Amino acid sequence: MNVSGIWASVSIVMVLMLTPLTKLKPLRFISRYRRFVGLTACLYAFLHLFIYLVLFAGLSWSWISSDLVEKPYIYAGVLALLILLVLAVTSTKKMMKRLGRNWKPVHRFVYFAALAVIAHLWWQVKSDITIAMWFSVFLVPLLVLRLDQFSFLKKPSFKSKKSLR
Repeated sequence: MNVSGIWASVSIVMVLMLTPLTKLKPLRFISRYRRFVGLTACLYAFLHLFIYLVLFAGLSWSWISSDLVEKPYIYAGVLALLILLVLAVTSTKKMMKRLGRNWKPVHRFVYFAALAVIAHLWWQVKSDITIAMWFSVFLVPLLVLRLDQFSFLKKPSFKSKKSLR
């Protein structure tokens, strides 16, 4: 279960790293792999959930329901998975065309998925913080680079009274 979760997290780090790397002219070609890496993150996240449900919990709904009460970090992981699922469904060319201008804002939810992954990792820490720390070291700077893409974080511009006349 840990390995699939780690690979899902690695894939999210990779997909977030691809955009800044494509700003470098010699590395522009890697942008064509962004969808594949994103779909890989979704696949590993589903595998992680499947391993938990089937191999770890044995499809015991009483076990799973008690885990949902005792281990709330599961909610952060499920949130990340749901976001990745929406992104996977809307990543086809047909859906891109159907969504039009709304496609990019929908796909910016990957940043919230990354935040949910960080929360999931830190929330489940019992004693060894190594994995949570390393993913935070990579994900937090990548998220900070993207802060300018969120209009609700930008300062409102106030016009002077003269310009309003």
